[in-house]
Amino acid sequence: MFNKTKFSKLLLLTLSLFIIISPVFVFAQTEVGETGSGNEVGETGSGKPIEYNIEIKNPFKSNTIKGLLEAIVNEILIPIGSVVAAIMVIYAGFLFVTARGNATQIEKAKMALLYAVIGAAILLGAWVITNAISATVNKLRA
Repeated sequence: MFNKTKFSKLLLLTLSLFIIISPVFVFAQTEVGETGSGNEVGETGSGKPIEYNIEIKNPFKSNTIKGLLEAIVNEILIPIGSVVAAIMVIYAGFLFVTARGNATQIEKAKMALLYAVIGAAILLGAWVITNAISATVNKLRA
């Protein structure tokens, strides 16, 4: 028969042992450079500090406000928002089909459809406003 207290104690013991023993299985790298003469950057024992060349690329592909706005709207909001709007319209249709004449369920389906259309309109409005700001910034720059 299943004993909950014994199982929880066994689970706690297993997790504790795993946490205690797991550092043994971690093999840390001690050298960054290649082995050789001992003068390479990052090699242990060379007396030099380890140098790392880390490059972080700009994910928005532009260093301007216009580029930032366009990237956020065109690459994040529009794709995600359009999928969500389509799913909400499908959900509203599902609510209409499953209402089967029930007035409260039909009203719920109508409100879901209305909110989905309002959300899609807000998404389209954000795209239009972004394009208007971009055009204004381009005209001011010229």
